[in-house]
Amino acid sequence: MDNKQFGKVFVGVFGAALVVFGTANAGAYAVDEWVFPSAEYGDYTYIGTTDVSNMAVADAKTLFLSQASAVRESSELHVTYLDATAKYPLKDVEISLDETLERAQSGAQNDFVFDLSETTTRSFLKKQFTDVPFTEADIANIHQQLETALEGGQSVTRVDINSDSLEMSPQEVAQSSFSHDINSPGAEELIEVIDGTVIAPDEQFDFLSKLEELALLDATDAELTEIASAIYGAVLRTNFLIEQRSIGEQVPENVPAGEEAAINRSLDVDFAFSNPNASSFTLNVYLQNGELTASVHGQPFVHTYYISTAADKEVEPRLIKQYSAFVSSGKKVKEQGRDGKRIEVVRSVLEGDKEVRVEPVSSDFYPPVHRVEVYPLNVPEAPATDANGEPIPQPGDEGFVDANNNGIHDPAEQSAEDETVVGDEESTGTELNESVDGSNQDSSQDTGTGTENASEGSGSENDSSTDDEPVYDKAGKRVE
Repeated sequence: MDNKQFGKVFVGVFGAALVVFGTANAGAYAVDEWVFPSAEYGDYTYIGTTDVSNMAVADAKTLFLSQASAVRESSELHVTYLDATAKYPLKDVEISLDETLERAQSGAQNDFVFDLSETTTRSFLKKQFTDVPFTEADIANIHQQLETALEGGQSVTRVDINSDSLEMSPQEVAQSSFSHDINSPGAEELIEVIDGTVIAPDEQFDFLSKLEELALLDATDAELTEIASAIYGAVLRTNFLIEQRSIGEQVPENVPAGEEAAINRSLDVDFAFSNPNASSFTLNVYLQNGELTASVHGQPFVHTYYISTAADKEVEPRLIKQYSAFVSSGKKVKEQGRDGKRIEVVRSVLEGDKEVRVEPVSSDFYPPVHRVEVYPLNVPEAPATDANGEPIPQPGDEGFVDANNNGIHDPAEQSAEDETVVGDEESTGTELNESVDGSNQDSSQDTGTGTENASEGSGSENDSSTDDEPVYDKAGKRVE
């Protein structure tokens, strides 16, 4: 082969090589530019919480492949339905990296794409939220909701699956009833207004605001208190939040212990509660068979709420003594008094037959009304007593004896010796009187003749009493 021919062959082979090489490089370029239009992410690009700015797609995939297991193990998914929260098992959850990288947009916040198993979701709901009647449509919607929530790539993801979109039928979830004293048409009209009230998610119910819907309300505060108390008793058996609640001055007759919600329009005493759930509930109030009943309807709770009194103690009143000039004797009862009461209320939260926790609800104290007695302003002196400490009967008392008609009690039994003693005492008294008279005479003895005159006078008196005056004994008989 001559040089000319060799040159032609060489040029042909070299050209073919260039064509093949160029085609190969063009194909790689086309793949990089057309199949993966963003071979490299731009600034401010995030996938989940990971910064992939200015990172090639292939490098990002390698990074996430090494982190996928760690992300799955460290991530948590908390699922809440009404009054219960459970952790979803993420150990079997797969992260679709290819789909995640393809969806990622440069300069934006991007989410992961998770592949959850609907079978796992169904099993999870049945196990954690027992007796809640989820339909198949509900399970499919919840499954999609969980997948969407996980796309944020957060270490802890919280999802509330409860909503009005669930297709399960509403049920009666709580009730309270007791006998009532409601008689006015106004109270019955208010019951009709409240019955069927829908309490939306995060909405608050105010009792007094319902009164504004009536042009004229002739009900008493006692009747309104019974209606509010029935609603309060039903609300206590849910997870609703009590915003405002008060009690009256004394224990109501019909309302169960610890379940009173007092209403006082003049003092603006109200009753209010709110719905913390993501679904709506309906409040029903009605009169039937002599009882006032309040109930709550909605999606069933996971837990059961049981109300009880931890303590119910009577508080005795005190005795208060007052003194008045308008009370002359004895005493006057100004206030009879009334026992008070202290009531401690607790709520037991049950899951099936197992007690989950016990929550304090309220500590109600109804103060006693003290007994008031009014006495005379001047307190009488203490009665006199004899030598043995026994009280001496006074005029008008049983056992009072006044033989001498001198207003002083004489002993009922007297012996002859006692009579003699009494006579001696009288003689002694005469002698005292005489001694007093003699002292008067002694005071006039300055004449020097007082002693003699006294002796003579004494002798003459004795003679006179012996000869002229009769002598009588104590019975009044003349002594010869």
